Amino acid sequence: MPPHLALLYGLRGEARSGQLGLPGQEYGHSDATMLLGMLSLVLFVGGTDSASPPTTTYKHSDPTTGRMLTCDRCPPGSYRRKHCNGNGHTLCAPCPQGYFTEYWNYLGRCLYCNAVCGENQVVTEECSPVRNRRCECKDGYYLYFDLCRRHTVCSSGYGVKVKGNASQNTVCEKCPRGTYAGGSSQAKCTNHTDCASLGLLLVLRGSQWHDNLCASCEDLQAGGGLKLLQGILPDFFSFQNISTNKLQRFVKKSLLRGSKGIPAVRDLLAYITEWCKRAGDTELRTLPEMLRKSNLHHVADKLERKLHMVTTMPLCNSHLHPLQ
Repeated sequence: MPPHLALLYGLRGEARSGQLGLPGQEYGHSDATMLLGMLSLVLFVGGTDSASPPTTTYKHSDPTTGRMLTCDRCPPGSYRRKHCNGNGHTLCAPCPQGYFTEYWNYLGRCLYCNAVCGENQVVTEECSPVRNRRCECKDGYYLYFDLCRRHTVCSSGYGVKVKGNASQNTVCEKCPRGTYAGGSSQAKCTNHTDCASLGLLLVLRGSQWHDNLCASCEDLQAGGGLKLLQGILPDFFSFQNISTNKLQRFVKKSLLRGSKGIPAVRDLLAYITEWCKRAGDTELRTLPEMLRKSNLHHVADKLERKLHMVTTMPLCNSHLHPLQ
């Protein structure tokens, strides 16, 4: 924040709260008004360009002689206790605990450290004689106007283009052809695995939400194709455009099977993920039928095609290769 804005904010805040002044001292309305009136002079001689050297003197009219004197300002961490009297030396005093001045000044009082960290904020720097307390959004949040909001989580098929920090949100991008980002994560789009370079066969070509599925002949002959598909099923459900109501109906009718209670909306995909991990081969093969019972026919068709590709592949030999 520019020095003149920081000082303006501090003075106005202290005047409103009645907290200008040192501990144990009263600071009346007239005094606060005087300080606010003095603000224009402070801003004028102090300048507004934080990159330029600080102004270390100020003009003061001697009340006795009427002469205009050039006095030294007080350095950060102190305040003016007494104006200079012709020798140019202003009497300064250090700020007490809980008070500060951040810039060269001739304030008659240090400013109170009045910054309080809000919700989802953490203290990055405690109050010191030269600076007010400083706060920023905690990890995983960014400042949006005056509130800390949670970073956007890129959805399946979208990777992180710009990682979020305390001052800006995460920026997501659709994964281009040949790359993918699975599930809801904070990862960048990753290139599909080159199965051939690993000496493996391509079982299922990758998409923007899952990697190429690779396997050896031994794995395929042992029924490993279904296991490979099982590993990407959570991402499959995450990528589908299924309404919350339909997803709840599917979980209740086909996965809970009489269990009491329905997972909260935010936990539906997590529940499906855990179910997919525990499911046996028979349950996996009947998933399309379960989806159709909940009127999720378009999702069932997509899954059925993938099941067909990984479970009806020709046996490996020197002449045959897996379908792609």
